[in-house]
Amino acid sequence: MQEIKYADAGMDMKRILLCFMRRLWIVPLAAAIGALAGFLIYEAARVVPESEREYRAVAKVYLDFAPDETGEVYQAYNGYTWNDLMTTDPILDVTMRYLPQDYTKEEVAAATKAEILSDLRLLTITVTAHDRERCGAILEATGRSLAERGETAKEFRKIEVIRNTEPALVVADSRTLQAVLVGIVAAAALALLGMMFYYVLDDRILVANDLKQVTDAPFVGYAGAGERWNGAYEDDLAYLAGQIGKLSVLTVRQSEMIPQEKWRELCEADGVVVTVEGGRVHAAFLGYMIGELSLRGCRLAGIAISGADEGFLRRYYGRAIGGKNRG
Repeated sequence: MQEIKYADAGMDMKRILLCFMRRLWIVPLAAAIGALAGFLIYEAARVVPESEREYRAVAKVYLDFAPDETGEVYQAYNGYTWNDLMTTDPILDVTMRYLPQDYTKEEVAAATKAEILSDLRLLTITVTAHDRERCGAILEATGRSLAERGETAKEFRKIEVIRNTEPALVVADSRTLQAVLVGIVAAAALALLGMMFYYVLDDRILVANDLKQVTDAPFVGYAGAGERWNGAYEDDLAYLAGQIGKLSVLTVRQSEMIPQEKWRELCEADGVVVTVEGGRVHAAFLGYMIGELSLRGCRLAGIAISGADEGFLRRYYGRAIGGKNRG
């Protein structure tokens, strides 16, 4: 069988680049698909099941302290102390009285957070729960419990809830833009790498240089690639017939076998010109067919490419040429 000389032929970078440029539209298409995929995956991932959703409500409570010359009361009721106080019996027991019986102390304590953000006289209560109604009920009960403590504890003149917010669904910060950008970059990079690997490994016959992978037979030309290229092919075919004698033309199509009648015709001729369908026949298959010719004693006189893309040839060679070096 004909040896495929990939290592000796090397890579035709101009051919690879031109093939790559013809399919460059795949990259922005892949980027668009990646952006959509990134968006959909992110949105699907951030959907929280209803049973796991959290609702949050906030109350601002004004603390009117009783006169204290020492300042010890102010220091005692700092943010850390208030957070602990909310879970102790003097406050929590009163809070539970304002709630239905299906609420538990553990649930209320876990849902409630108390903190002094800046002014010692302004307490912030934050309630977080998995149910909107329960969130609101705990916040309201906590406010009433604190108001009652303001009336009974000697440290205060009064405790008053000055603002309540409605329970709202807790939504994580959106990272949609980042997800879309990641999808674009990943898809475009994969498309570029995939195309480069494809065209580096692609052994389809497009130009005369591709034939070096398979054979050293003379290149006859490009048949049917436009008037000028076809004219050069006809001239070279006539020249070759004058040098050798009777020629038989074998058109090679990918995976198409040759009937016995055609083999007899080929072997009876003084030489065979193999015409390969441009862009459709792989070098490996062409090597197989050339090996079959050699096995049957048919003389390979030359090789040509049919149906090549005239525009591609113009870009590859720079300009149309009227003749080729033989040999």
